[in-house]
Amino acid sequence: MNSLVRLSHRLDPRWRFYHQMKDAMKVLELGCGTGENYRKLRSIDCNVELHGVDILPADSILEAIHYQRVDLEADELPFPDDSFDAIIFTHVIEHLKNPFPLGEHIRRVLKPGGRIYIETPNWTSMLVPSFGFRRDQYNPFNFFDDPTHIRPWSKMSLYSYITDTCGLSAERVGTMRNWFQVPWDLVKIFVYLLRGDRRKVIAAFWNVYGWAIYGIGIKEQ
Repeated sequence: MNSLVRLSHRLDPRWRFYHQMKDAMKVLELGCGTGENYRKLRSIDCNVELHGVDILPADSILEAIHYQRVDLEADELPFPDDSFDAIIFTHVIEHLKNPFPLGEHIRRVLKPGGRIYIETPNWTSMLVPSFGFRRDQYNPFNFFDDPTHIRPWSKMSLYSYITDTCGLSAERVGTMRNWFQVPWDLVKIFVYLLRGDRRKVIAAFWNVYGWAIYGIGIKEQ
């Protein structure tokens, strides 16, 4: 089973990025939430020093995260230049009205050779029907099912954000789809429809459809 998990991780862009982190790394998460990505890092025994910023109250964040309350659209990142080996920026940029001033600070706080991982809904998520299955469980099928979503991104616009706005080199931009999991996800969609579990249906559907995109940028030495 562990071998299958490792194989699945190697084919998943976000997990692959996590596995490349070393224990000595200092990492910043923009929009860290309550700590979901930290839990995932710990699940693979990645003991990075994780700093997180968000607008949530500090008492709702995992204590293991070095947390500061920051509004990404109004505040500058409160860190010195060249502070971080990596930045995680997942499913946050689509909630920002103006993410462009943030770009210069992303470059500033990354160390030379540091990398950023960005993940966001693909513009094609606007084409998915707003599926009425168990709406009470939330989670979006269509991009605008989430009322806090402002604008979707394409692979080209994400590439331009990384290169033009952040001033980084684009290492890779692509669709979030783990082909290893697709056959099993097709089964899970059917099973969890029968069980009435919207969240798990959506998790499987996102992978099959390629609902999200990702980009990786690197600050040149």
